[in-house]
Amino acid sequence: MSNIVFEKWIPVSDLPNELYLKELHQDSEGFRLFFKGKNSNEKILQIVFDMPLVYRNLDEGDYLQTIGPGVNGWSLFVVHNSEYLAWFNNESQGIHEKQNVIHYAIYTPNDCIDILSAYPPEVKWLNTHNKV
Repeated sequence: MSNIVFEKWIPVSDLPNELYLKELHQDSEGFRLFFKGKNSNEKILQIVFDMPLVYRNLDEGDYLQTIGPGVNGWSLFVVHNSEYLAWFNNESQGIHEKQNVIHYAIYTPNDCIDILSAYPPEVKWLNTHNKV
C-alpha cells in the first residue's frame, strides 16, 4: 500500500514536540501509556486505550522504512492509508472492517508505538504530584 499519510494528532493542549515513553502497561485498567517531554520535570501525559485491537512497539532505529522525515519533530499521529491496518484486516479476515478502526502512531526518539483501536483513547495531563 502506498500514500501513507501521517496526520498530526493534538488530543490535548501544551504538547511538547518530542515525547519520551516513561511507562507502558496493559492490565485491567486498559492499555496505558505515560510520556514526558525532554525535561524530566515536565508533567506526565497519560494515554489510555480501553480496548485496543492490537499494538506494537518497535525501536525507532528498526522502523526506518515507515518513519521518514515527514514525522520528525512531532510524536503523535493518526495514520491514513495504513499498511498496519491493512495487515490487521487481512489477518482478522475483515471482521473489524465495519468498525471505524483508527491507527494511532506515537513516535518518540526511542520507541515507535502503533495502536489500532475502534474507540478513541482518553488523553490527559496528570498532576505532577501523582506517581506513575
